[in-house]
Amino acid sequence: MKLFKNGKIYTMDRENRIVDSILVEEGKIVEVGNESELIKKLNGGEIIDLEGKTVIPAFNDSHVHFVNYGYNKKKIPLYSCRSVEDVVKIGKERFTVYGGWVLGRGWNQDLFIGEKRMPTREDLDKISTEYPICFTRTCGHVAVVNTKALEVCGITKDTKCSGGDVDYEKGTFSENGLYLVYSHIPSPSLEELKTMLIETQEEFFSMGITSVQTDDFETFPDKDFGKIIKAYTELEKEGKLKIKVTEQCLFPELEKIKKFKELGYNFGYGSKNFRIGPIKLLLDGSLGGKTAFLQRPYIDNDKNYGIVTYTVEEFEKVVTLADSLGYQVAVHAIGDGAIKMCVDAFEKLPDLNNKRHGIVHCQITTNQLMERMKKLNILAYIQPIFLDYDLHIVEDRVGCERSLETYAWNTMRKLNIPMAFGSDSPVDTADVIKALHCAVNRQDINFRPAEKWLPNEALPIVDAIKYYTAGGAFASFEENLKGNLEVGKLADFIVLSEDIIEINPEDILKVKVDTTVVEGNIVYNRK
Repeated sequence: MKLFKNGKIYTMDRENRIVDSILVEEGKIVEVGNESELIKKLNGGEIIDLEGKTVIPAFNDSHVHFVNYGYNKKKIPLYSCRSVEDVVKIGKERFTVYGGWVLGRGWNQDLFIGEKRMPTREDLDKISTEYPICFTRTCGHVAVVNTKALEVCGITKDTKCSGGDVDYEKGTFSENGLYLVYSHIPSPSLEELKTMLIETQEEFFSMGITSVQTDDFETFPDKDFGKIIKAYTELEKEGKLKIKVTEQCLFPELEKIKKFKELGYNFGYGSKNFRIGPIKLLLDGSLGGKTAFLQRPYIDNDKNYGIVTYTVEEFEKVVTLADSLGYQVAVHAIGDGAIKMCVDAFEKLPDLNNKRHGIVHCQITTNQLMERMKKLNILAYIQPIFLDYDLHIVEDRVGCERSLETYAWNTMRKLNIPMAFGSDSPVDTADVIKALHCAVNRQDINFRPAEKWLPNEALPIVDAIKYYTAGGAFASFEENLKGNLEVGKLADFIVLSEDIIEINPEDILKVKVDTTVVEGNIVYNRK
């Protein structure tokens, strides 16, 4: 038994109680209250002094790419590039061959100074013509390759792709077109994968994240979901997997979902630290890449509505099948055109309110769509950190008038649309403190714009935290296990350097995670 005492502990329960001590036994909370009462029940156990610091429930990232986060470390980081010339320069300086390829990720033409164009194969040819190169945009929905990569992949001027774009001359690929390239890149071994997972786990603990809901199955070219499951389950048996993982199972095709079910991987299958969650579907692209599917065209091109990966009929068949097999469904949909397809498909399902089907990202909304989401109790998986970049480009993509109903989290809160916050990392940082700043202040991490962007959609800090804790637990049907600090729930919590509830909202970015506790055990201490 352990007593964590002398803290300012925000339980985040229904009464929003604040106590100074937590009593923990066998990984669960036995009691919360005042030290003078709980110390009598300790019976000789360990005492941990919280030194008056603030304690809140640990964070739950409701949508992340946990495996890809680790895989990304093997690639050349291009996030700091501010021009095509930077991409070439860093590609040369950090040149690394991994599995016979030179891989990179993170470029974003919107952040380029001067000419805001995407890199092309001619640019990458300046780095190497001997090795195949693939540099993926920060969003993960667009990539550029060099001429050698086109040769290795057997891609010609006549290559076509359904549900994606291929530009042979420029060497750029988007959505389903990416797999024409990715299928030729060697996948890591099981042991390499396990190492990635442990390294990523430690990073997430340092950010106060003790639970993740992650889309991993198509991270690698081999798309071997069995290897992913084996890596997690072996680590858990070895006592090394301490973070709690719910797998968002990306299966684009009907037959793959059927096979998964036949293998016995039912919804909820697994253990406390690794379990099967929803079927994940990818419906459109990204706003930055201008591939998010819109109801009306992008303002700079009246012929571009974005990309949709299914026809309406195909999409409804996949959703209906997954639902009929007992799976929760989570659909990547950024544009309002894709969101409408989701709502239309969900509306036709029986007993929808008990399934907790959801829309991942849900960025370019409309008031009408949000009203329908409320009526159907559709879950919204939101990434507040996206504001850091997106608030600078939304009007350039959809215009001022349409932008007024987007990233509308306070409207969703008032409508009681269930929300679960996450990061989509490595698309963006997994740092929850930065995400909370964006949600509360409606500014990027450099405090721009000074007047704040759509300030009417700013969230109270307590609600933002709850969406990053209890909201995530609700999304994975684990609200009875975690999400707040109540008796009987797991003792997963974090100790902060500042009182994030009481400080000036403009100071949120100053808050640090000092300690992370998983089931009563300290797994991270800031030095």
